[in-house]
Amino acid sequence: MLIDTWANGISGKEASDRLETAGIIVNMNTIPNDTRKPMDPSGIRIGTAAETTRGAKERDMIELAYVIDAVLRG
Repeated sequence: MLIDTWANGISGKEASDRLETAGIIVNMNTIPNDTRKPMDPSGIRIGTAAETTRGAKERDMIELAYVIDAVLRG
């Protein structure tokens, strides 16, 4: 899943770094029509397959979304 973090003024690299500090690993990633450079793109990619392999269900994904939102909002 791709998420546009630049819409909130946070680059994909900064978002990735903040989330890593919180123990959540994502990839910084370009988004469609991205105007930023690939080494500092406008979004992140979340690999849900890794979570479902570990047994995560819908409720877990909703909780993860709230945590990601809280970390990125500071």
